Amino acid sequence: MRNLKDYIKNYSSQPFEDIQAAYRQKKVLELIKKQRHRYILEVGCGLDPFYNYFNDFEQLVIVEPASGFYEKAASVVIKNEELISRVIIINDYLENAIDRLHIYEFDYIIISSLLHEIENIEVFFEKLKVIVKKDTIVHIDVPNARSFHRVLAFEMGLIDSLFEISASNVALQQQIVYDLDSISKLIVRYGFKLVNSGTYFIKPFTHKQMAGLLEHKIIDHKVLEGLFRMSEQIPDLGSELFVEFKTND
Repeated sequence: MRNLKDYIKNYSSQPFEDIQAAYRQKKVLELIKKQRHRYILEVGCGLDPFYNYFNDFEQLVIVEPASGFYEKAASVVIKNEELISRVIIINDYLENAIDRLHIYEFDYIIISSLLHEIENIEVFFEKLKVIVKKDTIVHIDVPNARSFHRVLAFEMGLIDSLFEISASNVALQQQIVYDLDSISKLIVRYGFKLVNSGTYFIKPFTHKQMAGLLEHKIIDHKVLEGLFRMSEQIPDLGSELFVEFKTND
């Protein structure tokens, strides 16, 4: 069973994670604008719900199990006249909230930076199937096992495998590291059809090292933007990967 209090503490103290999260959101925004998005489900909003970046929806439903994250998101919505009638927040795991979610016809489901933290993948996907309708697109993003910085660590002899669980993975209760091949096979195994995939944001070094480079002004925002766009040139080595998929029915 995940310890959500420890997770919130460790997540909030991760150096460079705010930058990584910003580029994660940037990729989601880039992708969702290409799809129907009147009715959106966000599974796990963390510290930075999707409504902070995107307002072009009729209804956004958020499922967030961590009470600290839930309370922060709800406190913003309740004070915002534009959001209060269009955003519903549920303090629970997706697996436990299916009865409240299956009534919606979601156009787009966002499962961002979460899948690698789920203990029972089989149950999660079986429950997800209940709410994925014929035209629903599901977006998942996770850290990439073949990220530039992990490949570099492997070639330096610091790790024995690209799929090795790191200390930061352990601190954040992350169960597994995926690459595009393994996550694509997972999607197909559970009866879905892959429609889009890729990686984004080349990260040459660890979170701690990247934070140090920014702090000492060795790199700046222009460099970060270049690293984000570089994934077009070296498409397999982005620090995170994404997949979009739909039902096979």
